[in-house]
Amino acid sequence: MMASLTDLEGRLAGLGLESPFPDIPAANALTKPIDIYRLHLASLIASTLECDVAAAYEAILTATDLTLADLAVVVPKLKPKDVKDIKEFAIELVQKLPTSPLYAVPYPDGVQLRFFFSQKTLPLLMLPYIRERGTTYGEDHAQGLQDPSNPEGGRKKVVVEFSSPNIPGEFKGDHLRSTIIGAFTAKMYECMGWDVVRMNYLGDWGKELALFAVGWEKYGSDEALEADPLEHIMDVFHKIKADFQPESDASKQAKNENKSTAEIEGQGIFAQRDGFFKKLEEKDEDALAFWKKFRDITLARLEPAYARLGVTFDEHSGESQPLQETMAEIEATLTASGVLQESDGSQIINFENHGNKGLGTVIVRARTGSSTYFLRDLAAAVDRERTHAFDKMIYVVASKQNSHFQQVIKTLELLGREDLAKKLQHISFGDITGMAPHLKKTMSLGQMIDECAEIVRSEEAKLEEDGKEEKEDGEEDSGAANGRGDPAAVGGLLSLDLFGKRSHGYAFDKKRMAAEEGDSCRMLQREYAKLVSVIAELREPKAEGEEAGGEDDASPDHAVLQRDESIDLLRMMAQYPDVTAATFKSLEPHGLLSYLSRLAEASAAELDDDEEDGDEDEAGPSSAAAEEETAESRKAKLMLYECVKQVLSHGMNLLGVPPI
Repeated sequence: MMASLTDLEGRLAGLGLESPFPDIPAANALTKPIDIYRLHLASLIASTLECDVAAAYEAILTATDLTLADLAVVVPKLKPKDVKDIKEFAIELVQKLPTSPLYAVPYPDGVQLRFFFSQKTLPLLMLPYIRERGTTYGEDHAQGLQDPSNPEGGRKKVVVEFSSPNIPGEFKGDHLRSTIIGAFTAKMYECMGWDVVRMNYLGDWGKELALFAVGWEKYGSDEALEADPLEHIMDVFHKIKADFQPESDASKQAKNENKSTAEIEGQGIFAQRDGFFKKLEEKDEDALAFWKKFRDITLARLEPAYARLGVTFDEHSGESQPLQETMAEIEATLTASGVLQESDGSQIINFENHGNKGLGTVIVRARTGSSTYFLRDLAAAVDRERTHAFDKMIYVVASKQNSHFQQVIKTLELLGREDLAKKLQHISFGDITGMAPHLKKTMSLGQMIDECAEIVRSEEAKLEEDGKEEKEDGEEDSGAANGRGDPAAVGGLLSLDLFGKRSHGYAFDKKRMAAEEGDSCRMLQREYAKLVSVIAELREPKAEGEEAGGEDDASPDHAVLQRDESIDLLRMMAQYPDVTAATFKSLEPHGLLSYLSRLAEASAAELDDDEEDGDEDEAGPSSAAAEEETAESRKAKLMLYECVKQVLSHGMNLLGVPPI
């Protein structure tokens, strides 16, 4: 990366720009190339109108539709004095503004002035800008600094809790979405310079595990466990849940009728379950050995499946981790302040008594004396702050848990920990529907990926059968059946999950999973693979005696990049840091996917046009566009394609899309 703004100003001087950048704190020309254009234009406007340069900068917007412009100046935001007709003033401003090597002549559009980047200077600025930054292009590490003015002052830390499957339990749609969105969230914070702790908070404690222990006593077999661990664990769990269902229904009915559940829950499987959980919390050696055995089995199955998704964790935590001392401390504080009260033998918080009627009532300590998930989550937040000293903690959990996290945050406030409450954020998401008919065997993440890979292979086989005649004409197969395996399955899963807003649920659609058109991760994989191939071909020697990579010493002939397809790619890549900044602010992956899809489509158009020019060369030049290719022109194309590859690679990595 360039060392300073002075270095960048020196490069711009070579393009004919002598004036230094104005000092505007909101701008960052070292990480956002569009800010180079905005700062320069702000200077021109300020000197022309004799207005404040910061106000001029704020009036300049990045265009959302590149067919209209690259930048738009909202003239009313300049607050010109004594102007009766703002549209007429905009026309006059076009005539007054000096010309610049960075822009084509602007044109008025109502109350806006629209500017296109100069095609002549755009490659000269953008190609070295992206190449110098390499894998950091699109990142802004200053956002993660404790003090942006002091890079040595340390980085901010965020704990991202995601995935969080239960032990025992199937890996469900909620866990899949949490895994995908949580991994994306962690990468976005890293992209912006934060120190990130990825945490998998396993449901490895509590009454579900205790119920499984009751089932294991009745149905468990060490031989069956050794033969197929997951299958046998789920078989035992399903059987004991079926046995327990009548008792659970009776308890729910009693609650609905406002009757005590003490008698129902004091016998049968209820009593056996609660008895085992009590042993766990009392640190009984046999109970802890059982817990550890099945926790280890589950993690051993999860970790290779996470690796197939490209997901890693810094810490596998769990409901078993919160300290008993921390829970006791919380309960003592809540009791002393009168927040905790007794109800039917349980210790509860009634949020209506504290001005939050919509939050209802929550049990903190069950009548059996056991801790609850709510209490363990509270204690986990306190323990993690002490352990990690985080600046923010993010829970990536389904929207059905919205009230739970509101209760957690409100309780921390009631504990006098408003400081900690402000550091917590719940990133929610909608449900996946319709998985069961398509993923009939799914009980684990590994099985889910296997079945998705099979769906992709099947759908692509149908497409290939439909296009059989075209295939016979020499078109290459592109199916997952030809060795693409996990990357194709993961790309398909992500195409489904990242297509819309997080809050929107979606239906599991195998055709969309296999599609390689539109806002599709599969399409990104396809176009990325094409770029890799074209770049390798450009690096091959083109003349006898020429070494591979011989164009490295050539000076790029930027004239070859003056066609519209090449310029459009450069204009789009200039926007990438602004896209990542907006994505970090919203933590909505669909906007980034949409941008990358447009970039990939523009790349495909450029490559197709380049291929057509190559065909013309072979048949003999038919126009000036079909001139003989030189090392200099190949160098310019290679620089362009490598930049596109870099941006696609970076964005795909943020989304979790593996290359093929």
